Amino acid sequence: MSRMAKVNGSSPTLSEEMQSTREHLNCMAAVAAKFEAWRPAAEVLTRVRAVPTIFPQLDVMLRTNGWPIERFALVHGRSNEGKTVMLHGLGRSFLERGHFYAYVDAEYTTPEDWVRDMMAGLAAHPGFQALRPTTYEQTVDAVRNFCTTIGNAKAKGDLAPDTSGLIVVDSLRKLVPKDLLVKIMKGAEQEPEQVRGRRKAGKRGVDGAGGRAAMIKAAMNAAWLDEVVPMLAQTGTAMVVVARESENIDAGLFGEDFHVQGGKAAYYDSSVVLRVSREKWIREGDEKSAIIGEQLSIELRKTKIGGKEFARPRCHIHTSNGRLTPVGFDRVRDVIELALDHDVVSLAGSWLNYGKKKRLGQGLNNACKRLHADPTLCAEIETVARVAAMRTEAAP
Repeated sequence: MSRMAKVNGSSPTLSEEMQSTREHLNCMAAVAAKFEAWRPAAEVLTRVRAVPTIFPQLDVMLRTNGWPIERFALVHGRSNEGKTVMLHGLGRSFLERGHFYAYVDAEYTTPEDWVRDMMAGLAAHPGFQALRPTTYEQTVDAVRNFCTTIGNAKAKGDLAPDTSGLIVVDSLRKLVPKDLLVKIMKGAEQEPEQVRGRRKAGKRGVDGAGGRAAMIKAAMNAAWLDEVVPMLAQTGTAMVVVARESENIDAGLFGEDFHVQGGKAAYYDSSVVLRVSREKWIREGDEKSAIIGEQLSIELRKTKIGGKEFARPRCHIHTSNGRLTPVGFDRVRDVIELALDHDVVSLAGSWLNYGKKKRLGQGLNNACKRLHADPTLCAEIETVARVAAMRTEAAP
């Protein structure tokens, strides 16, 4: 009902209703102007900003046409199934777009020559920085310095205002607080073997914290993320942490057969949660032929940046070992798969065709070789496929 009172038992006219609404909104605006800490929501709540990646299928699945900045994300999966591979691809994407990439190798396992292959000539890029921390606190300080330095440089005009940076922590499990590390080492040195053998459960524990080390680190993760999340938004940077999975023996018939380590805060504070797994090996021919690469499956388990077409949508990224195409990411295979899914490339028998006249090759492997040799055509197909895919995602 209108705020205007009825006159002589009649309802207000449409023009009177509109005039009443305008007057009321003006009154609200006058009151809102007196709020001290508040600003109009349109000035505070911004659109998701993203950096396009080398993974076209991932960009489409996220519905942001890139990896979101100003956000925290979590990636987990089984050991040696592609988590670090995928994240170096994100880092390469940031470098190619003129941004920074900071890699925290807390696992101490990433070799330089392998990274050089994955980075495609960007391993010596000045924006590519790395750290092998000895303590949890060293990582916290380094992350803070990375973000605030970029933010301050943009504020001073030393960097373009849209410059961003990506931090990857690989992995969260390996960050050990200094005090806890001292206790662990002290306990391991002072406790005789025979004592450890007959120690009652819960008395002290080899972790130096009476078996509570995981709880202590989870609490520290929660406190750290209370600082990190707003800092990313204020400095225009992004951060991804890798979490290990442990076996869930109480999974039951329908539960997950794994636990994601690191505490609940890492999951709750994430705008994106991905699970990475190796789906299959890519071969030259049948199952007995030589392996030429791998197909990784990326499952979107949580998103606060866009919608979902399915409960847990998936996409693929591919790598090459050098037998068919150059070592590193097999982006051409990613592009062809996306193009096939959205009818940009068609399959006639065993032949792959682009448009009505351009034959790409007989079989997927031959089409990949053709497009690797013709990057201009590959870029054209990728552009058309991305547009078609985003149009499909946006459709009601």
